[in-house]
Amino acid sequence: MKKKLYISLPISGYKLDAVLREAATYKALWQDEGYEVLTPFDLSPESDKPYSYHMGKDIEGLLKCDAVYFAPGWTNSKGCNLEYAAAKIYGKEIYT
Repeated sequence: MKKKLYISLPISGYKLDAVLREAATYKALWQDEGYEVLTPFDLSPESDKPYSYHMGKDIEGLLKCDAVYFAPGWTNSKGCNLEYAAAKIYGKEIYT
């Protein structure tokens, strides 16, 4: 059974199309490494929902994964820092 990996990357304050491309690139790279990969866009594709909804879906998805990859710039993102805290608390493998 493949390990599941969640991609954490800064989204707020960035152009959505650029972040979508970045997420797709990381997803493909980790799939090539043999992981089943989830991105925030897989978990809550609805753009009309509030930030709290998206963060809730992201944390829910992260908790179902074995590992988390934190993309460059994550330390400057409140959402990524929340995901990092959850990953640490729940003992997930962490890649930066």
